[in-house]
Formats: sequence, C-alpha cells, structure tokens
Amino acid sequence: MRCILTSLLSVLLLGAPCVYGSSPMPTAAVQVMEGRAQGTTYNIRYLGAPGKDLHAQVDQLLKDFDKVFSNYRPDSDISRFNAQDSLEWFPVATELAELVQFSLDVSKKSEGAFDITIGALIKEWGFGPWKTKQHVIPSQSAIDAAKARGGWQNLDVRLKPPALRKKVTGLLVDLSGVAQGHAVDRVAQLLLSQGVNSFMVELGGEVITRGQKEGGQDWRIAIEAPQAERGEVVLVIAPRGQGLATSGDYRAYFEEKGKRYSHIIDPRRGRPIEHKLASVSVLAKTCTDADAYAKVFMVLGPEEAERLAERLKMPVFLISHQGAKDFTSKNLGGFERYIAP
Repeated sequence: MRCILTSLLSVLLLGAPCVYGSSPMPTAAVQVMEGRAQGTTYNIRYLGAPGKDLHAQVDQLLKDFDKVFSNYRPDSDISRFNAQDSLEWFPVATELAELVQFSLDVSKKSEGAFDITIGALIKEWGFGPWKTKQHVIPSQSAIDAAKARGGWQNLDVRLKPPALRKKVTGLLVDLSGVAQGHAVDRVAQLLLSQGVNSFMVELGGEVITRGQKEGGQDWRIAIEAPQAERGEVVLVIAPRGQGLATSGDYRAYFEEKGKRYSHIIDPRRGRPIEHKLASVSVLAKTCTDADAYAKVFMVLGPEEAERLAERLKMPVFLISHQGAKDFTSKNLGGFERYIAP
C-alpha cells in the first residue's frame, strides 16, 4: 500500500510515506515506471537511461522475487520450507538464506521484538497469508501452543550451501515484516547496475532514494497522519539516499466487543500490540533495515522504542494516539535533520 500526493500523482493512503513534489506532472527528464507487484503497486521516478527497457527488467525482478520470498505463493522457496515438517536442512535460494540471517540478527538485537518465525501466531489470529473471514480470539492455550511452534532461536540458517532448518515441527516463517523493504533495495540495485544514479523507488509505501531530482532538488517524501482526513500531511522529509519505511496499527485489524485487535503481533506475548503507538517511520541505510526496524519499534511501543532509537542512533518518527481521534508525534535519533524546509 502506498501514498503519492496529488502534487505529483493522484494516489492516497493515510499514514504511509508519500512522494512529494511541487510540479503537477513529472518533467520530460524524469522517467516514470508504475506497475503492480506483491499485491500492491510500485512507483519509480528516475533520471537518465531513457533508451533502456528498465520497466520489463523491474517487472521480471519482482516476479522472480515472489518465487523466493512470497508467503502467498505455495510454490515459493519460503512456502515450500514452511510446508514440510522435517528437522533436516532444507535447500533454499542464497538470497533467502541471507535475508533470514539478517532477520535473525535483528531478532537478537531487539531481544525478540522482531521474529520471522511468528507465522503460527499470525495464523492463529487469522492475519497475513492465513487470513480468515471470521476472526476468533484464540484461547491462551492456543496462543501458547503457537508460540511453542515458533521462536527465532528455533530456526537455523547457513549460507554455504544455502539452507534453512527447523528445530521444532510446525514452525512457519513469515517474511512480511522485511521482504517488501528488501524488494525495494533489490530494485534500487538493479537501477544502479544500469547506470541510473538518481531515483526514487516506492513499493507498497516503502521507499528509497538516491541522488537528486532535476535541478539539484532532493527527493521529498510526505508522511501523513494515521486515520487523518484525506491528504493531511504531518511533515515532509528528504531521505537523502536512505531507505524509509512506515509501520502502523491501522492497516489491518478486527474489532471484538469494542476492542481493536491489530495485525501487528508482539511475538514475545503472542498477542496484538496494545500500546498507544499508532505509526513509526524509520530512516536507515537500506530499506530492508528500515522495514525491519519499523516493525521492531511498533512492537516495542513508545517508551521502549525511544530508548532503542537513541541507543542505535537511528532516525525514527513516532506518532502516538492521544484520545479517540488526536495524535502526538516525536522525532528520535536525529530524525529532525531530514525534515524538509
């Protein structure tokens, strides 16, 4: 899901990062690519390489990406790994082993707030690729059983030869917390390999930029308030070559007896988050990092997120609920340095 302000495009999504510009249409020097992938849309703006068919290459890259990482494709590497209960090494693509290794490192650094082995819990709550039409709040015993079928310490990875191994049967890996950001990085690498050094890549609301627009202007991204009126911008930032990802509690949820249950599950508790944090926007060297840590901070909540952001010196923008309709915001880790004038 994405949001591009009408000053540049005419697509809106509350709470997501948005490409922000001053002209109503791209100039002739700016090349434009748009399409669909991973159940959402992508948007690419770049300077240079007008004679190359980059659109076809991007589409193929994203199709190949899904064949490895998508939890929604039964024939993908990750789905085939999930479907078998063997505790032996299972061969996978190198790029999958590398992303799993990265994810386990984030799990360790976040003390379990980020955990790609959360699939059994997501399934129990009826979200993600295991989404159910009718949500039922699971019992504590069902939650405990799902937690026992997961845990990042129960997943092994090796790079040579690339393979994954379960330590418990029934373990399900869910990559939704990091794969989309990683796909953005892969597209960025493709553009760089083709000599394109100034671009903005956006996929489902995750963004990375390189270089500047025509005229030496920074690429600018608008962040909207969650659940705000259409087009209400909280602030506009210039990522300056970094990845940007936003995670929020408003994109998927169900309500039961007046209580909202978010799709964001705290793997440590096995339950949806319940704190006041509404959304988190993270700037990082790669969109993979930004995507993963946006989920980390969203799970931790405002107080723990603030401590971790300052410890990691990671630029983070928090929006928290204040009452039924109001919000407060806070810059952490030097995020204010990227706010556009």
